Amino acid sequence: MKLADKSRRTLRRVAHAVGAVAAVGAVAALAAGTVAMALMGDTVKSFLATDTVDVSAERRDSTMEAGRALAERIEAEGIVLVRNEDQTLPLPRDTKSVNVFGWASTQWVGSGSGSGQVTGSVMGLLDALEERGVSYNHELADMYRGFYGERAYKWAGALNSHDYEYCRLYEPSIDDATCYSEDLLANAREFSDTAIVVIGRVAGESIDCPARQYKVRERGGDVVTDATRTYLELSQEEEELLSYVGATYEHVVVVVNSTNTMELGELETIPGIDAALLVGTTGEVGARAVASVLWGDVNPSGRTADTYAYDFSTAASWANSGERGEGSYVGSQGLYPADGTPNVNVGVAETYDAVRYVDYVEGIYVGYRWYETADAEGFWDDVANEHGTGYEGVVQYPFGYGLSYTDFSWEVVGRTPSQGTRVGRETSFSLRVRVTNTGSVAGRDVLQLYCSAPYAPGGIEKASSVLVAFEKTRLLQPGGSQEVTLSFDLDDVASYDGLDANANGFCGYELERGEYVVELRRNAHEAAECPAARTVLYLPDDVTCETSLETGAVVTNRFTGEAAADGVSVDGSDSGADITYLTRADFAGTFPEARAANRSMSDAVAELNLYDAERALEDAELVAQSSGPADVQPSVTAWSQTWQLFQDGELTELGVELGTDYGSPFWEIVLDRISVSDMERLTLHGYLATGSIEAIGKPLTKEVDGPAQVGSFNQLAYGVGYPAPSVLAQTWNAELAREYGRQLGLEAAVLGVDGLYAPCANLHRTPVGGRNYEYYSEDPLVCGTLAAQVVGGACDAGTYCFLKHFAVNNQDSYRDSLYTWLTEQTLRELYLRPFQIAVEGGATGLMTSYNRIGATWAGGSRALLTDVLRGEWGFEGAVITDYADHQQYMSSDQSLLAGGDLYMDGVFRSGEYSLEPDGDAAERGYVASLRRAAKDVLYMSVEARSANLAYNESAAVEGRPLIERPIKREGVNYLGTALGIADAVALIGVVAWGHRALERRRARRAGSDGSLGGGLFEGSGN
Repeated sequence: MKLADKSRRTLRRVAHAVGAVAAVGAVAALAAGTVAMALMGDTVKSFLATDTVDVSAERRDSTMEAGRALAERIEAEGIVLVRNEDQTLPLPRDTKSVNVFGWASTQWVGSGSGSGQVTGSVMGLLDALEERGVSYNHELADMYRGFYGERAYKWAGALNSHDYEYCRLYEPSIDDATCYSEDLLANAREFSDTAIVVIGRVAGESIDCPARQYKVRERGGDVVTDATRTYLELSQEEEELLSYVGATYEHVVVVVNSTNTMELGELETIPGIDAALLVGTTGEVGARAVASVLWGDVNPSGRTADTYAYDFSTAASWANSGERGEGSYVGSQGLYPADGTPNVNVGVAETYDAVRYVDYVEGIYVGYRWYETADAEGFWDDVANEHGTGYEGVVQYPFGYGLSYTDFSWEVVGRTPSQGTRVGRETSFSLRVRVTNTGSVAGRDVLQLYCSAPYAPGGIEKASSVLVAFEKTRLLQPGGSQEVTLSFDLDDVASYDGLDANANGFCGYELERGEYVVELRRNAHEAAECPAARTVLYLPDDVTCETSLETGAVVTNRFTGEAAADGVSVDGSDSGADITYLTRADFAGTFPEARAANRSMSDAVAELNLYDAERALEDAELVAQSSGPADVQPSVTAWSQTWQLFQDGELTELGVELGTDYGSPFWEIVLDRISVSDMERLTLHGYLATGSIEAIGKPLTKEVDGPAQVGSFNQLAYGVGYPAPSVLAQTWNAELAREYGRQLGLEAAVLGVDGLYAPCANLHRTPVGGRNYEYYSEDPLVCGTLAAQVVGGACDAGTYCFLKHFAVNNQDSYRDSLYTWLTEQTLRELYLRPFQIAVEGGATGLMTSYNRIGATWAGGSRALLTDVLRGEWGFEGAVITDYADHQQYMSSDQSLLAGGDLYMDGVFRSGEYSLEPDGDAAERGYVASLRRAAKDVLYMSVEARSANLAYNESAAVEGRPLIERPIKREGVNYLGTALGIADAVALIGVVAWGHRALERRRARRAGSDGSLGGGLFEGSGN
């Protein structure tokens, strides 16, 4: 009996011990959850969308349906017809069955990978055909599906894989009888005399398209490598398939479904290829438009937004493109990122093995600027190949090229000023053109205006012509006409002379005396064949453009030589780099055939590798020099009904006042009421949510990715998936871009989203860019115009945008800390120009990039963010960093003091300012920077909502549809509430347990007169 009692007591003790451990574990877990909620609460609330949006399910559904209809229209206008022999397209209406060849037909590319991707269902071409009632050869499709299912790494995405994993090709050989059996091929011939061949390519964020092909060509086979062809060329299997189909079928149409431009010369050299469409990536429902174009419901009106060369190596940027075009600094181990920093974008544990750089040696000669200028200089004169001679043997589809199912005639009906007029910097030129549809079906046309500036060999580098204006007509019925006006200012074609190449003692924008030839063209290479299509204007004297006509600010070198804000010239000229840049004066002698050898990093560059406390103090003191008297912030933000920006989800009168005037004196009063700690909290934690300041009525806001879909990336709820921005660019339709922006902004509002990490204004510097699908074009005007319209449209709906990636983020291989060297002329004329257009159009948000501009991280470049963006361009709004996954490099202090406003410190909200001001000047500079940043963030929010009110006011007067933004109010934070309740229960339990333990202890002490001793004796004797 005693033994049994002892066993029971032992078991009770064990149970109590286990229970105590479990209780401690539960309490610890709750404590950890509470701490995590305190740290990540805003991120969690944003992700879970705890706020409530005053919108019915019916309105939400109708909004999304309107978006899908718009997405289909964008794809329809963005499809480019590049080949149509014997009017093969449109297909006859009675074509009710087709063979669809190519493995890619079963793995349709709806988008690229990364933050610009489309999440959710994607309609493919086969789905669209079936929906249309057209039969496709299921036996053929089933064979492809059986050959290989989904792409490898499809769900991991480009952000979690290497290029040789994500960018793979899958295509069985046409000679492989285990796939293409005699019966299958015979059945296909019997099924239809029409064949559609799908060529697919997909790329994405953090990788660029590889310089070789990694492919699977046998069922169940291993990945093999073809080092003789790049990923963007046709594979041997695709070429053989086209040859077979071309020789076998009466009607053959190739559909190119790709994130990137490709080498497509085989479409001309393989017999039997009748027609070809460039459809890009189509988003959620855009494949419907592909079918509509194939059967002629829609007349294709897209134009190429990039130059398609037969051989990409003819581009001046090719030798320095992608991963193979990057060099490594010799002896740089120990410098960031070759200091043990993990490369988080490859899906496995891997560290950076080198510090890399890329040289933009091609200078301003990118895309058509290169091909057209090289042609003007006779660079292609000795070319003779199967495609043609000279330029014709080099360029397959010029920039701005596209065919139609109808014909258009052009007539110049007015121009101002007229032929031979003397002009000045502020001269505006306009050309009025009557466009008439002379064909038999309705269609749209695109008009392009180019300007050629006077050039002197050895002087300022200039392209032979640049696009200065473009317009798209409305849908014109046969016989219908429309007058279209194209205009530009002569100031738009000023060249930036950063090195005083013409030796006139001036560095900056210049217009040199001489003839400015303005020409109406069908595309970058083909002039319009109508009288008065060419106008010659004469500038009698050289003009130096010391100040901006837009802002009146002084414009001068900020990145070059002694003027470089960080002390290192962006062209590498003072860092021992010895970079030879392409010059029009000697294309043959300076054309880059191969990337230069790896080189050593100079001491001056190495000193800027990471931002340190000493530089932070210097920068804070520099800010103080341009600041006013010291600002004294309260220890706690003061609440007042008078100074509320929002109430119940809507702007107050004060909010409207501040949103319409960045210079309002009330701003200083509002800022005087905010504590330093609240300013720090607001500006430090910018990922997915921008924090609330309840005392002034600033609500928690939600920001998500959105270049092609609201909330596409890592979100529970998302909007309509649109065709890629590169497809929008192929529409050449600025009005459509505005409509798209409004729709995107409205969808964001319906989903409770306040701001978008979109759109993107980087150029297609090379065809291999992993994010080219997310960017618009190789041309700054097209990029800037469309970006400005998307941003403006979203703002009409009350949604602000962070235009990205500022700047020079034109390739993705090892993008983290990639040193980028280029001339200031190239930087300004090409890579900053799209952002400038958008800022001058009213953009109030920008996102910086991972890479360096010269030796300095773009997000910490004072020259970029303060001197140019705010000083020269007059930007008013907020600048956010890209995702700061390596905060020792993407320094919050550096960003703030350089002119940044929001720090994207990530899911764990781990950002902090490490600056410890030493002295009054540094403290003054730090607080002044915080005030500016807080103001910029607040302004961006209230400006967008004010813009929506202004839009509706003017729309009501003009009889246009209003954009009624649904009201969003703070909702219940269920997770936080549950944690709070659990914490309370746990606390009560802990108190109760402690009380019981104390009572037992007291009881034992009370029994120490003998009863306690008996107990002890009894227990120990078991």
